[in-house]
Amino acid sequence: MRSAYPLELVVGGAVALSGCGGGSDAAQSPPAAKTQKATVGAPCSSGGAGTTRVSSSQDVEIGPLVLVGGQRWAALKPDAFNRHGYKVPVTLPEGLKATLSVPAAMRGHVGLVYSQAAQGRAEKKGVRGADVSVRFAACPIEGPPGKTGWGGGIVVDRPRCVTLEVAVVGGGGALARVPLGRRC
Repeated sequence: MRSAYPLELVVGGAVALSGCGGGSDAAQSPPAAKTQKATVGAPCSSGGAGTTRVSSSQDVEIGPLVLVGGQRWAALKPDAFNRHGYKVPVTLPEGLKATLSVPAAMRGHVGLVYSQAAQGRAEKKGVRGADVSVRFAACPIEGPPGKTGWGGGIVVDRPRCVTLEVAVVGGGGALARVPLGRRC
């Protein structure tokens, strides 16, 4: 597996991401809202073509999954999903499947928005309308190695340093902290 993945992508839909804040994030976790499904799918057909750009220091790599530009949100206020979150595109190498999840302790504080349905809910309800787990299925390998990318984002209840999990189908998992409105 390559250590640096291309990151620019062509994405048709608008999605947002947000979630870093002060204080103890795990201390007070309200239950996830009933609208938050266990895991939603983001198939190859809902993604866009990959890129040739190599990972930058501004990206957050969680195993093979990359949150494009993830480090730059520390100083920004939420500007997507009716100001509940941040636009955070995701890329995954072709041929892989991986699930991005919000850990149990962060649910109710942080949510994922990688579908039109979740976007509409998050714009109205914030974190309560977002998903807690998304399974990305990159397109099959066809020609030179590439990536599949999805528009989307993360919503938060307040600025926070968010921990996210990735589980790769076929083995492996990783955690990463993402600065959303606050440094980690």
